[in-house]
Amino acid sequence: MTFSDLRLLILRSFTQPRDVARVLIALRLPAQARWTALCLVMVLSSVLSLLVELVMRGVTGEAGEATPVSTILVMTAVQGALILYGAAAMTVLGRQAGGQGTFAEAMVLVSWAEFILILGQCVQFVLMLVVPQLTMIGAAALIALLFYLLTQFTAALHGFTSLIKVAMAVIAVFFGTAMIAGMIFVSLGLVPAQI
Repeated sequence: MTFSDLRLLILRSFTQPRDVARVLIALRLPAQARWTALCLVMVLSSVLSLLVELVMRGVTGEAGEATPVSTILVMTAVQGALILYGAAAMTVLGRQAGGQGTFAEAMVLVSWAEFILILGQCVQFVLMLVVPQLTMIGAAALIALLFYLLTQFTAALHGFTSLIKVAMAVIAVFFGTAMIAGMIFVSLGLVPAQI
Protein backbone atom coordinates (compact mmCIF):
# COMPACT_ATOMS: atom_id res chain seq x y z
CA MET A 1 0.00 0.00 0.00
CA THR A 2 1.45 3.35 -1.03
CA PHE A 3 1.08 6.70 0.70
CA SER A 4 -1.33 7.71 -2.07
CA ASP A 5 -3.49 4.65 -1.34
CA LEU A 6 -3.44 5.46 2.37
CA ARG A 7 -4.46 9.07 1.72
CA LEU A 8 -7.31 7.90 -0.50
CA LEU A 9 -8.53 5.45 2.16
CA ILE A 10 -8.45 8.22 4.77
CA LEU A 11 -10.51 10.56 2.58
CA ARG A 12 -12.95 7.82 1.60
CA SER A 13 -13.44 6.96 5.29
CA PHE A 14 -15.54 10.12 5.52
CA THR A 15 -17.50 9.73 2.29
CA GLN A 16 -17.61 5.98 1.61
CA PRO A 17 -16.79 4.22 4.89
CA ARG A 18 -18.46 0.94 3.95
CA ASP A 19 -16.32 0.69 0.83
CA VAL A 20 -13.23 1.40 2.94
CA ALA A 21 -14.31 -1.32 5.37
CA ARG A 22 -14.62 -3.79 2.50
CA VAL A 23 -11.15 -2.84 1.23
CA LEU A 24 -9.65 -3.28 4.71
CA ILE A 25 -11.37 -6.64 5.18
CA ALA A 26 -10.26 -7.79 1.72
CA LEU A 27 -6.62 -7.16 2.70
CA ARG A 28 -6.89 -10.23 4.96
CA LEU A 29 -4.15 -8.90 7.20
CA PRO A 30 -2.22 -11.56 9.12
CA ALA A 31 -2.41 -11.61 12.91
CA GLN A 32 0.95 -9.86 13.29
CA ALA A 33 -0.19 -6.94 11.12
CA ARG A 34 -3.48 -6.62 13.03
CA TRP A 35 -1.71 -6.52 16.40
CA THR A 36 0.88 -4.08 15.04
CA ALA A 37 -1.91 -1.78 13.87
CA LEU A 38 -3.57 -2.01 17.28
CA CYS A 39 -0.31 -1.18 19.08
CA LEU A 40 0.39 1.69 16.69
CA VAL A 41 -2.94 3.41 17.32
CA MET A 42 -2.57 2.81 21.08
CA VAL A 43 0.82 4.54 21.10
CA LEU A 44 -0.26 7.35 18.74
CA SER A 45 -3.29 8.09 20.91
CA SER A 46 -1.19 8.22 24.08
CA VAL A 47 1.51 10.39 22.48
CA LEU A 48 -1.14 12.79 21.21
CA SER A 49 -2.74 13.03 24.66
CA LEU A 50 0.63 13.72 26.24
CA LEU A 51 1.47 16.33 23.60
CA VAL A 52 -1.84 18.12 24.18
CA GLU A 53 -1.16 18.15 27.92
CA LEU A 54 2.35 19.56 27.48
CA VAL A 55 1.24 22.26 25.05
CA MET A 56 -1.70 23.26 27.26
CA ARG A 57 0.65 23.62 30.23
CA GLY A 58 2.83 25.90 28.13
CA VAL A 59 -0.14 27.93 26.89
CA THR A 60 -1.72 28.35 30.33
CA GLY A 61 1.61 28.77 32.11
CA GLU A 62 0.52 26.11 34.57
CA ALA A 63 3.43 24.60 36.41
CA GLY A 64 3.16 21.08 37.58
CA GLU A 65 4.70 17.71 37.58
CA ALA A 66 5.04 15.83 34.35
CA THR A 67 2.68 12.96 33.78
CA PRO A 68 4.28 9.86 35.30
CA VAL A 69 5.33 7.09 32.93
CA SER A 70 3.05 4.70 34.81
CA THR A 71 0.06 6.90 33.97
CA ILE A 72 1.02 6.95 30.31
CA LEU A 73 1.38 3.16 30.28
CA VAL A 74 -2.00 2.71 31.96
CA MET A 75 -3.58 5.14 29.50
CA THR A 76 -2.08 3.18 26.59
CA ALA A 77 -3.27 -0.15 28.02
CA VAL A 78 -6.79 1.22 28.57
CA GLN A 79 -6.84 2.46 24.97
CA GLY A 80 -5.91 -1.01 23.74
CA ALA A 81 -8.50 -2.66 25.97
CA LEU A 82 -11.21 -0.33 24.63
CA ILE A 83 -10.30 -1.16 21.04
CA LEU A 84 -10.38 -4.89 21.77
CA TYR A 85 -13.69 -4.51 23.61
CA GLY A 86 -15.11 -2.54 20.67
CA ALA A 87 -14.02 -5.25 18.23
CA ALA A 88 -15.45 -7.99 20.45
CA ALA A 89 -18.76 -6.16 20.89
CA MET A 90 -18.96 -5.47 17.15
CA THR A 91 -18.38 -9.16 16.44
CA VAL A 92 -20.56 -10.80 19.09
CA LEU A 93 -23.56 -8.49 18.83
CA GLY A 94 -23.41 -8.48 15.04
CA ARG A 95 -23.34 -12.27 14.92
CA GLN A 96 -26.29 -12.44 17.33
CA ALA A 97 -28.21 -10.33 14.81
CA GLY A 98 -27.33 -12.70 11.96
CA GLY A 99 -24.05 -11.17 10.78
CA GLN A 100 -21.04 -13.10 9.55
CA GLY A 101 -18.09 -10.85 10.50
CA THR A 102 -15.12 -12.16 12.47
CA PHE A 103 -13.21 -10.73 15.41
CA ALA A 104 -10.06 -10.41 13.28
CA GLU A 105 -11.94 -8.29 10.72
CA ALA A 106 -13.59 -6.21 13.45
CA MET A 107 -10.21 -5.59 15.06
CA VAL A 108 -8.88 -4.15 11.79
CA LEU A 109 -11.96 -1.93 11.38
CA VAL A 110 -11.95 -0.62 14.96
CA SER A 111 -8.20 0.07 14.77
CA TRP A 112 -8.77 1.97 11.51
CA ALA A 113 -11.62 3.95 13.08
CA GLU A 114 -9.30 4.86 15.96
CA PHE A 115 -6.64 5.97 13.46
CA ILE A 116 -9.18 8.25 11.74
CA LEU A 117 -10.20 9.65 15.14
CA ILE A 118 -6.54 10.35 15.97
CA LEU A 119 -6.26 12.35 12.75
CA GLY A 120 -9.41 14.22 13.77
CA GLN A 121 -7.92 14.90 17.20
CA CYS A 122 -4.85 16.39 15.52
CA VAL A 123 -7.11 18.79 13.62
CA GLN A 124 -9.00 19.56 16.83
CA PHE A 125 -5.70 20.24 18.60
CA VAL A 126 -4.64 22.77 15.95
CA LEU A 127 -8.08 24.41 16.11
CA MET A 128 -7.79 24.58 19.89
CA LEU A 129 -4.58 26.57 19.56
CA VAL A 130 -5.83 28.84 16.77
CA VAL A 131 -9.53 29.25 17.65
CA PRO A 132 -10.11 27.94 21.21
CA GLN A 133 -13.85 28.64 20.95
CA LEU A 134 -14.17 25.75 18.49
CA THR A 135 -12.82 23.16 20.93
CA MET A 136 -16.24 21.94 22.08
CA ILE A 137 -17.59 21.86 18.53
CA GLY A 138 -14.55 19.81 17.51
CA ALA A 139 -15.13 17.38 20.39
CA ALA A 140 -18.79 16.95 19.41
CA ALA A 141 -17.77 16.38 15.79
CA LEU A 142 -15.33 13.65 16.85
CA ILE A 143 -18.02 11.88 18.88
CA ALA A 144 -20.37 12.06 15.88
CA LEU A 145 -17.57 10.73 13.65
CA LEU A 146 -17.02 7.82 16.05
CA PHE A 147 -20.69 6.79 15.91
CA TYR A 148 -20.77 7.28 12.13
CA LEU A 149 -17.72 5.07 11.55
CA LEU A 150 -18.82 2.37 14.00
CA THR A 151 -22.26 2.22 12.38
CA GLN A 152 -20.91 2.08 8.83
CA PHE A 153 -18.15 -0.39 9.66
CA THR A 154 -20.48 -2.70 11.60
CA ALA A 155 -22.93 -2.72 8.68
CA ALA A 156 -20.12 -3.52 6.22
CA LEU A 157 -18.59 -6.18 8.48
CA HIS A 158 -21.80 -8.13 8.88
CA GLY A 159 -23.56 -7.30 5.61
CA PHE A 160 -26.37 -5.39 7.31
CA THR A 161 -28.46 -3.07 5.14
CA SER A 162 -30.42 -1.11 7.75
CA LEU A 163 -28.13 1.65 9.01
CA ILE A 164 -30.86 2.89 11.36
CA LYS A 165 -30.99 -0.44 13.21
CA VAL A 166 -27.20 -0.65 13.34
CA ALA A 167 -26.95 2.95 14.61
CA MET A 168 -29.51 2.28 17.34
CA ALA A 169 -27.59 -0.84 18.40
CA VAL A 170 -24.28 1.07 18.46
CA ILE A 171 -25.81 3.82 20.62
CA ALA A 172 -27.46 1.28 22.96
CA VAL A 173 -24.20 -0.64 23.40
CA PHE A 174 -22.27 2.58 23.98
CA PHE A 175 -24.59 3.88 26.70
CA GLY A 176 -25.08 0.45 28.25
CA THR A 177 -21.33 -0.03 28.45
CA ALA A 178 -20.84 3.44 29.90
CA MET A 179 -23.42 2.75 32.63
CA ILE A 180 -21.91 -0.61 33.55
CA ALA A 181 -18.36 0.78 33.51
CA GLY A 182 -19.50 3.70 35.68
CA MET A 183 -21.03 1.37 38.25
CA ILE A 184 -17.90 -0.79 38.31
CA PHE A 185 -15.60 2.23 38.68
CA VAL A 186 -17.72 3.66 41.52
CA SER A 187 -17.92 0.30 43.31
CA LEU A 188 -14.13 -0.09 43.05
CA GLY A 189 -13.62 3.44 44.37
CA LEU A 190 -11.91 4.62 41.18
CA VAL A 191 -14.51 7.37 40.73
CA PRO A 192 -16.19 9.11 43.67
CA ALA A 193 -19.94 8.55 43.90
CA GLN A 194 -21.96 11.77 43.55
CA ILE A 195 -24.97 12.19 45.81
